[in-house]
Amino acid sequence: MSSKRPGVLRPLAETAHALAGGLWLGSLVMSAVTAGLLFGTMRSLDPSFGVFSAYAGPQSDLGAGFIQNRIFLAGDVIQFIGACGVLGATVVLIAFCGLPMRRISTGIRLFALGSAMTLVSYHLFILVPRMQTNAQAYWRAAEAGDMDAAEKAHDAFQADHPTARNEMLATSISVALLLGAGAWSAASAGGVSGGAARRGDGDAGGDAR
Repeated sequence: MSSKRPGVLRPLAETAHALAGGLWLGSLVMSAVTAGLLFGTMRSLDPSFGVFSAYAGPQSDLGAGFIQNRIFLAGDVIQFIGACGVLGATVVLIAFCGLPMRRISTGIRLFALGSAMTLVSYHLFILVPRMQTNAQAYWRAAEAGDMDAAEKAHDAFQADHPTARNEMLATSISVALLLGAGAWSAASAGGVSGGAARRGDGDAGGDAR
């Protein structure tokens, strides 16, 4: 009796899961690295910006934040794409590829996915809109030279900064964990398929004898 060949859908879904997870994690890491480099460089250069000429305070962090905001927004788009890709690949693995639900690796990847999806949902739909509102108010006040309004909006923005930093770190850990569990699961699937194929070959040989 010939052994059944493993389907191609499982490897494709695992590959899509890894690519989407890597994209998601990469956007988080590069956004954080860029922020550190940009703010450090701006402070060393101590520049001034024509559009904020009426602002009496230091403009290095003001300009760095204005630029970094666009980088974060681009990163959020990539996060959303990566999260959708990971979620879609996981659904395919469970619904169509028979992903074993009792394996430790499956439990870890589902827990990590749930954590990451909860965090990124909070980030995209609650935290970012609030921080964007305060940031835009800060820049408008700075451009107009209204120092009291600028300071108030800046303080409101900064109040969310520790939460945003911790949320990004927790999301990065969750995504890294689901990537690791996914790799473990894919490697285990390959080992099982190979073992089944070898057993099938042995049974066929026994029948022939």
